[in-house]
This record gives sequence, structure tokens and C-alpha cells, in this order.
Amino acid sequence: MNSPSTHPETCQVAIFNDPNQLLEVRGETIPEISNDDLLVRVSGCTICGSDLHTITGKRQESTPTILGHEIIGYIEAIGTSPRFDLAGHEIKVGDRVTWSICISCGSCDRCEAEIPQKCVELKKIGHEVFDSSSGFLGGFSEYVLLPGRTAVYKIDSEIEDEVFCPANCATATVIAACRQIRRIAGQRVLIIGAGMLGLTATAYLKTQDAAEVTVVEPDEQRRQQAVDFGADHVAADIQSLTQQSDVLLDFSGSSAAIESALPLLAIHGTVVLVGTVAPSPAIAIDPEFIVRNLIHVAGVHNYRPSDLQDGLLFLQKYGLQFPFRQLVEKSFALSDINEAVEFALREKPIRVMIKP
Repeated sequence: MNSPSTHPETCQVAIFNDPNQLLEVRGETIPEISNDDLLVRVSGCTICGSDLHTITGKRQESTPTILGHEIIGYIEAIGTSPRFDLAGHEIKVGDRVTWSICISCGSCDRCEAEIPQKCVELKKIGHEVFDSSSGFLGGFSEYVLLPGRTAVYKIDSEIEDEVFCPANCATATVIAACRQIRRIAGQRVLIIGAGMLGLTATAYLKTQDAAEVTVVEPDEQRRQQAVDFGADHVAADIQSLTQQSDVLLDFSGSSAAIESALPLLAIHGTVVLVGTVAPSPAIAIDPEFIVRNLIHVAGVHNYRPSDLQDGLLFLQKYGLQFPFRQLVEKSFALSDINEAVEFALREKPIRVMIKP
């Protein structure tokens, strides 16, 4: 049994109440830690594009809530029961950790079908209604209280938070997307979108021996970043491409771009749609093209805990080989979170970090 740990009784949180309104920074009492809970002191949380979509009203979210899900932190206190991460390591006070954004029951039909991210009792980090007794589940806070069902991983690395923070969103999602590809080695891959997901996918695919990676991105600076992350070719639009690809990965959510890119797929090609997480225009798909060319179509939304583990291993091995650190353009204190949001919306960097 763990001995009781001392920790602050209160902390600062940033509450999202309504779209297009300032986040409310205020003090809250930290709930009592029980059973197999983990109290984590947040050391860094990057602002994801989905956070900005929620803040600007493009994405619906129940309120009030504490946003933020790309989080790294340190174990501050442990409940009465011993806890182990998913690799089997005992979790101790002071350990550096991250965790899956999806908290699943582990026993429903969806969990048993190995799609725990669609659990019938799903809770999501940074997406739950806040209440003072149990709602400390977002990273725009000094502390996060993780229930026992959370898939936690220890991080035994000195690599900076700026590299690891996106692991439990962008990196793990990329791993889940690439898991849909029948074979990566030797394949010609077309990526649409050079945000955090697209750049991460570019680097990952190159480390897995993809033959060629082409990235389509309208922003010139991001095209250069794609080259820095290993892209063999970059283009401003789909229309300028003529070469076939074996794999199409869309991280843009652009219906027009997806529709334009589909005819470029080679026989037995794979298309993985990831970026369309909001209502979008329908696209025209030729069923005969799909059937005669043996095209495999997959959709990916969130990920399995094992994808996060693989993502962390990727970052531990290659996180310093590629310029991941440079993608976090600026850091802000939690008290300055509204300034951080304004900067992110105005300057459109890949990531901005909150350091409570």
C-alpha cells in the first residue's frame, strides 16, 4: 500500500465556459485522491488544433470544461492501491508520465473488439465537464487527477516536454493511421497536410523505409518543414501531381483535396482518412474505381493505448533526429493562457505550450 503523499490542497485551472470568450483562470480545490487515482503535476501542455476549434466555436464541447490533452507531468500522489503503467512498471511519486487521452472501461463489446477509443463508457482527457469533485481531466491546469482506468506510461528519457507533449494526441494518432497500411517499406506515400500530424507521419514513414513521401501543403513555410522532416517531394496542391501513390494519408480534413487525390492511388492502394473530425462537404467516390483497383479505405479516430506506447518509443529513438522541438514556437504561463490562445490563432504556429 502506498503511504499518503502530501500535495497542495488547491491549484490554478483555466475553465472554458463558452466559445469566443476568454478562458477563466481561477483557483480550485484539488479533489480527494482515492483508491487507484493518480494526481499528476502538469509540467507542460501543448495547445492542439482541436482546442482552438473548441474555443472558437468550430467544435462543440459540453461546458464548463478544462481543455488541453497533450500533456506531460510528474506523479505527485498515488491513491491507496499500487499502480503500474501499461508496460508493467510500477508507478512511483516523482515519475515522469503521459497517458492515453481515451479512458475506457475495458469490458464492453467495443473494448473487447480492440477499439477502446469508442468505449460505450468513454471519458476523454480535456473533453469532460468540469466539477470540483472529479473533473480535473484537462491539461490547462496545474494538476490532473487520473482515474484508475487511465492507460499511463512512464517516460524514462531526458528529452524535453516540447518533444513529448504531442505524443498522446498527434504521435499516437499517426501510429494508429500507419497501422492501417498493409506494408510501409517500399511504398510511395502521399500525405495531405503538414501540421503536427502530417510532419510526424512524414518522419515516421521515413524511419519505416517508405520509398517516397510526398507532402501536399499550401503554406510555403510548412512545406519547408515537411522537407526538414524527411519529405522527398512537396507540392502546394494536388493538381500539380501526376505520379501514382500506394498510400494516401489525409490529415487536412479538406474534402476537395481528398477527392482530387483519390485518382492518384495505384492498384491495391490504401487511403486513410484522419483529418475530417467536423462536418464537411460530401465527396464523389467512383465505386468501380475502388472495386477494380482493390482500394482499401480506412478511417482513424483516436487510437489504442498500444499506439501511444509505440509513439513514445518512436520519439525516444528519433525525437532529436527530427526538429520536433522547433514545432513548439512559444511557451506561456497558465496565467497567460488567453494570451497564448490569441498568439496561436494569430500566428498559426504548429504548437504553443502552456507551462503551469
